[in-house]
Amino acid sequence: MMILFRRILFCLLWLWLPVSWAAESGWLRSPDNDHASIRLRADTSANGETRLLLDVKLENGWKTYWRAPGEGGVAPSIAWKGDMPEVSWFWPTPSRFDVANITTQGYHDEVTFPMIVRGTLPATLRGVLTLSTCSNVCLLTDYPFSVTPTVQNADFAHDYARAMGKIPLRSGLTDSLDVGYRPGELVVTATRAAGWSSPGLYLDTVDDVDFAKPRLRVEGDRLQATVPVTDSWGEKAPDLRNKSLTLVLADGAIAQESTQTIGTAPAQTPDNAALPFWQVVMMALIGGLILNLMPCVLPVLGMKLGSILLVEEKSRSHIRRQFLASVAGIIASFMALAAFMTLLRLSNHALA
Repeated sequence: MMILFRRILFCLLWLWLPVSWAAESGWLRSPDNDHASIRLRADTSANGETRLLLDVKLENGWKTYWRAPGEGGVAPSIAWKGDMPEVSWFWPTPSRFDVANITTQGYHDEVTFPMIVRGTLPATLRGVLTLSTCSNVCLLTDYPFSVTPTVQNADFAHDYARAMGKIPLRSGLTDSLDVGYRPGELVVTATRAAGWSSPGLYLDTVDDVDFAKPRLRVEGDRLQATVPVTDSWGEKAPDLRNKSLTLVLADGAIAQESTQTIGTAPAQTPDNAALPFWQVVMMALIGGLILNLMPCVLPVLGMKLGSILLVEEKSRSHIRRQFLASVAGIIASFMALAAFMTLLRLSNHALA
């Protein structure tokens, strides 16, 4: 009797194990990329939706990308196999990476992407994840996977809720938000009664437009972000007014995703007003004094002054005319150099 009971228990365990294994793909690595591991998990919720979690683990120093990578990189994507309904992919708040004047938006260490599928699904979900990972080099890697959803798994529900907690909210961060455009710049202005501690701005993709790193300025409860804008060739950007833009504004652990129609930004006011003329003259005099005290100039001036003092038969007016002639020659030389450099600039040329 005991032997029969053990056999029945053994068979039940074998029937149960494939179901638990199929609820996730397990950690997958590619022989072409040992810097990243991915795992896909699936669960069917009480309201008939199928929830997915894509886990990505990266080695130290490696990163992957947000849905809008920025000036480089490729966003993660899945090519589903079979008759697959539309998948709603949720993106956690990214971080910004700046390398060699190239700004990108993405994730490091580890990240979990929650997804929801509504409709009739195949019994087993199959597809290929394409993931871009970068460090000093960039790798574009494919990960084939298959997973069979479980039914209302408590551990999965906890992980899914935690992952959704990192998705930007639709409201709750800003009291007001305005997006405007002026030639070459996008201006985002937001107010928050609680103030700003560590703000961040992440912009979605706009066709034929490249956004550079935002310049952030906080004044009390007001945040203003100025973003240099060019076209995809690095030239003059198209007019962005009346176009729709999705952005994520973050402050610490709180983030808000908003879609705004771009308006007209006020004309740019210089951060630093023009210096008064007397200050410019004083700076020029101080610069000239410093130049004359340099070791390559001071001995020459001393020799010239000594030669003048040794010439006793010359009149004071003659010596004064010599000094004025030297000054006129110096000024004329620098004016000629300035005119030459101006002509080069106007003709779009430069000296190497």
